Amino acid sequence: MAQPLHYLNYLEGLQSDLSPLLVAPNALSLQLNCNTSYRLGSIYKRLGYSRVQGTIEAGNAITGLFHFRQNSSTVETLATVNDATDDDTQLFYRTTGAWIEIGAAETAWAGVANAAVEIESFIEYAFFVGWDVTDGFLPVASLTATTTFSTATNVGSMPQAKFIKRYRDRLYIGNCRTGGTNFPFRVYFSSTPSAGAITWTPATDFIAVDHSEEITGLGENWDRLIVFTEYSAYMYNQAENKKVWDVGCSNHRTIKNAGAHMFWANRDGVWDSTGGRPNNIAGRVIDFIRFGNPNNFFAEIVDEEYYLYVGTVTVNGITYTNTVLVYNIPSQTWRTHTYADGFNIFAKVFSAGHDLLYMGATDGDVHVHSKYYDATPIYSDGQVGATVGSPIASWFQTGALTMGDPSLPKKIDKIFAYSERAHLLKLKARVIDRNAQVKTEFHKLGELSKYINEFPCNPDKGNWLQIEGTEHSTNPYWSLFGFTVLVTPEERIKP
Repeated sequence: MAQPLHYLNYLEGLQSDLSPLLVAPNALSLQLNCNTSYRLGSIYKRLGYSRVQGTIEAGNAITGLFHFRQNSSTVETLATVNDATDDDTQLFYRTTGAWIEIGAAETAWAGVANAAVEIESFIEYAFFVGWDVTDGFLPVASLTATTTFSTATNVGSMPQAKFIKRYRDRLYIGNCRTGGTNFPFRVYFSSTPSAGAITWTPATDFIAVDHSEEITGLGENWDRLIVFTEYSAYMYNQAENKKVWDVGCSNHRTIKNAGAHMFWANRDGVWDSTGGRPNNIAGRVIDFIRFGNPNNFFAEIVDEEYYLYVGTVTVNGITYTNTVLVYNIPSQTWRTHTYADGFNIFAKVFSAGHDLLYMGATDGDVHVHSKYYDATPIYSDGQVGATVGSPIASWFQTGALTMGDPSLPKKIDKIFAYSERAHLLKLKARVIDRNAQVKTEFHKLGELSKYINEFPCNPDKGNWLQIEGTEHSTNPYWSLFGFTVLVTPEERIKP
């Protein structure tokens, strides 16, 4: 008599670093555009994203993106992008409607293009720094009252810099240039505010680290300023500056906080610290890091999930384009997304009581990622208004389900799949037995169309079973609760 084996728990998410034989029964060996963290244990197709108003500058990448909460009554999203001739940097703002250019910025930033623009909020001003490998440092500037842009207010004598971070009651800028000289090992700091203003004294107000490796990023947590180089990290508390770890950061834009947790990335993985020695949490997706270029990674945290953009990589023979690794902090699991658009920067934007993931694209658009509880979820990539965007390709594979002793072949009588939202998810399966020299191809099981779906398995004998699901469309998202496999072990099969 066949015995039922139930696989109804996918809490562990993706385990791409293991052979299929070692992937846990409650994990997936391949997980593309599938979410196992929304409703724990289930597999959901991810949602899409839509454009935020019109294209800012067609064909040019968004180089800076920041949600500026000046005060309770003045809140705006800021974006920077090259002008049409790729000669100058433009600044745009948006409150609730269209993107509007702040023309004074393009005048101030003439001759500097492709700069990675970093923005920080302090004393009801937004402060700007940035750098490009060809055009050098961006002129420093400040912004307040929506459009009051200045290269003098609160930035007089302020050095140019690659990175900026607020810590306690001062602004800090790292990897700098002042007086016509580069100071890649220095962090300069402002005065404390006086009468709503700050000043800069670069001759005396700075700290220095390493003197060998350039500063690659600044972070702030645990009441400390953290200064990163490629191979090291330093902590500063406005009295003492000391090296704390031989773990560096490859890109400032990967440094993000979630409460007491700080996350960042380098060539060795993704790191998580609560103030002590950091832990590398990238094991399950480590090949995406190894085959990517960490110098170009960037990230954001929204809804306790760390979204890390790694670009185009090939892992286990599969090429992933415009790839984002998503780490769910509560469940400590990973998944992979690929998108129709390439992106250059992410930002967290607070709106109507929720944090939203804004994504600055390489084609001049800013997009917002949809959520399952949106009034009108988006089921395609790059939707513009009511015009549907690109279809989303969802794909998963279980590990090798041994169904008992992996050395013994079994007869697979039937497979049941349980789905609350079928939406035409297609399932396949493959088996391998002692006579096969290589893994067999996946063969069709069928298409989900109801809550309980019953399929025969062909071929129906083998030592292990692997199940695959695929769906490529702009249809509403599907969900899958799991499987039951009816199996008869070999010793029960009559010759």
